[in-house]
Amino acid sequence: MRTRKPRASRALAARWILATALPTAVFANEPGKTATIAAVKFNSDFLKRSDGTSVDVSRFAFGNPISPGDHAVDIYLNGSWVGRETVRFRSRDEVVGPCMDRSLITRLNLDEQALPPASRNAIAQAVSGECTRPSDISEDLTWSFNLNDLRLDIGVAQALLRRTPRGSVSPELLDDGVPSATVAYNFNTFHTTGSSSVTSTYLGIDSGLNIGAWHLRQRSSMSWQSMGQSTYDYQNIATYLQRDISRLRSQLTVGDAYTDGAVFDSFSVRGVNLASDDRMLPDSARGYAPLVRGVARSNARVTVTQNGNKLYETTVAPGPFEIKDLYATGYGGNLLVTVTEADGSQSSFTVPYASVAQLLRPGITRYSATVGEYRDGSRTSSRREKLVQGTVQHGFNNFVTGYAGLVLSEGYRAGLIGAALNLPIGAFALDATHAHASIDQVDNTSGQSVRLSYSKFVPSTSTSMSLAAYRYATRGFWTMSDAFTARASGGNARAVDRQRSQVQLTLNQSLGDRWGNFYLTGTSAEYWNRGGTALMFQVGYSNSLRVLGLPMTYNIAASRQREAMTGRFTTQVFASLTVPLGKSSHAPMLSFGATHSDSQSSQQMRLSGTALEDNAFTYGLNVDRSPNTTTGGGNVQYRTPYTTVSASVSGGGGYTQYSGGLQGALVAHQGGITLANFLGDTIGIVEAKGATGARVANATGVRIDAFGYAIVPYLQPYNMNTIEIDPRGIPLDVSLDATSAQVAPRANAAVKIKFAALSGRAVIISASQPDGAPLPFGASVRDRDNAEIGVVGQSGIIFARGIEDTGRLQVSWGTHSAQRCTIEYRLPEKVRNATSFTQIRSVCQPDAKGES
Repeated sequence: MRTRKPRASRALAARWILATALPTAVFANEPGKTATIAAVKFNSDFLKRSDGTSVDVSRFAFGNPISPGDHAVDIYLNGSWVGRETVRFRSRDEVVGPCMDRSLITRLNLDEQALPPASRNAIAQAVSGECTRPSDISEDLTWSFNLNDLRLDIGVAQALLRRTPRGSVSPELLDDGVPSATVAYNFNTFHTTGSSSVTSTYLGIDSGLNIGAWHLRQRSSMSWQSMGQSTYDYQNIATYLQRDISRLRSQLTVGDAYTDGAVFDSFSVRGVNLASDDRMLPDSARGYAPLVRGVARSNARVTVTQNGNKLYETTVAPGPFEIKDLYATGYGGNLLVTVTEADGSQSSFTVPYASVAQLLRPGITRYSATVGEYRDGSRTSSRREKLVQGTVQHGFNNFVTGYAGLVLSEGYRAGLIGAALNLPIGAFALDATHAHASIDQVDNTSGQSVRLSYSKFVPSTSTSMSLAAYRYATRGFWTMSDAFTARASGGNARAVDRQRSQVQLTLNQSLGDRWGNFYLTGTSAEYWNRGGTALMFQVGYSNSLRVLGLPMTYNIAASRQREAMTGRFTTQVFASLTVPLGKSSHAPMLSFGATHSDSQSSQQMRLSGTALEDNAFTYGLNVDRSPNTTTGGGNVQYRTPYTTVSASVSGGGGYTQYSGGLQGALVAHQGGITLANFLGDTIGIVEAKGATGARVANATGVRIDAFGYAIVPYLQPYNMNTIEIDPRGIPLDVSLDATSAQVAPRANAAVKIKFAALSGRAVIISASQPDGAPLPFGASVRDRDNAEIGVVGQSGIIFARGIEDTGRLQVSWGTHSAQRCTIEYRLPEKVRNATSFTQIRSVCQPDAKGES
């Protein structure tokens, strides 16, 4: 069902029961109009009551069982949902149909210039309040109504529609959301004992406040470490106030944030930024944080930083790991990944996170304008560099996109110009940058940089490749971050590793269903201030096979990484085999692995699996063997609708390790405070009073809490999002007026999705007349408020929902007093967690009022 008013709901449900007993269609339109059906003539001889009278079914003659009145319906235009609102239904020519008004006409996206004067006059009449049918506007406007879903379909000929890109969302449907406050947290503590005792604790906080169209966001991290003495570190990653400006298709940001990195490298800035937002484009007109892969030898702590800011920290189990949920901080700025093993040893590597110029669709323009001061994440300098940056990209046609950028500050100036080309042999982007820096005690501070990028997907071989000669720079060229670092160090150019050239390669190759997949990522860099070539790469192959009916997967990978602490390069080779121990959905997985590096070799065995509904509980046991020692450990994680709890423990080789983690969020809104186990930027607040325990179908593990609320942790802004509730498990005496809703939120909004619940007893009444004869089939049943709550079915059976424990029901099957009677009832005491509806018997007494 779709959303509707409670009283209208019961009336319509009553008519639905009768409608399903008759061979009527749910399609309805005016007689004689395009796409109508002929009137259906029912033979009343087949629908006689026990007293010989006929059942009045004239209102079903055109397959339209809806009663006149105002009804909340879902509106579909040519099969696509365009909104939900209350529509007037009025009777004309024996047919009850919808009346057009200003709001409904707006949703139809009509091109009034394509309509004749008579049609425009009909629209004017509808806007003034007259009941105007769709066919009054044009013969090419048709309508049908589905009672089961309370769905109104309106068909409009394409020639009468304004031209809009596919996937467009009407601005009238965009939801600003409700006032709210949010706090998302990620807590992790990691303790090791051995030759020394070390405890490292991390808390990441992402908080927000929404008031109207304005959104305040604050992201920070706190770290504590004790090793003999305690140290504390706090970092303000970003604090900013933001709102969208729809007419400019842009976001206005004030405060500490990151530039997008689409043209220049991304950096942190404190100031004001106005930039276009491609999410506001329709789906069909829309043209990134990278995936981090690595291998852990034990229960390890993984930390991801960028430009000195700690972006992420978590505990991973032994074996290969992937981090897919990094916040996007821009297109540029390499990520430093540090793996701290259970025994305290560390390894680190860099994940390239570089800008690749993208082609834009013809006519699309992307821009960014920033004024503020540069923020150094390492906080080693108190120097404040004021700057202005502007970038623009424009798609001229299907083949060429041009882009340019300019940076101006007291100690640095740079200009960039480039073009992206869409060619049969692949997509290219070529740009050149000229920069001049003012650095004390450094003479050569003016130079050029050239950057070339290439990407290609070959469908015939399923090969995806991107290659970037990124970049070649002359000796006098300084990037802005390098220049500001050198200026802060008093001109010590040797303190800055300035790249002369860098080549990056990313290759993903599918070898078919039988032969598996191959991937390669690598980077090679040369520097002006030191010799040699820094080569880093990751290469791997994976495949699967079936043994005794069970799928087995194996992986082989090799990597060369640079240790961030020592600067040394190490090579590591890893191989693994994974076998499921059974065929059930919760069958555990057994993995065998071996790792060989320059310093040591080890073998691992791990057992992992999931349990409970939605795989809410995950676990793992591991054994690691190296030449000198054998260690073992385990890890668990339990995801509830309100938080996620994790823990790990391991020991051996003279050390022990344990960790604990907690991740979740709190959302404060007008209805109170609701807990969630995860929170994105744009969220939904579901209200379904009385539906405690109902599952939100399209949000894993989310359920309605005891207060009637749930948090949908992520919605796509400027898109239609469907929210569905699975009513299984809610009490029988509670029914939802709708189980599905659609919303189109603005970015960063917290939108409220309300599902009205009809509470009260649900009962099956076997009623008869005083002489023992069953009540007439099709008779109307109303409560004391004269709201229709049911109809009499076969053998005098009434299904009534939403009634009180005691009361009176009016039954009528005509206009005379002899065709009315009253049921006095008293329901038995409610049974907690009942699995069937209450059933009672009653006699309907003649109406004593004698009214006619």
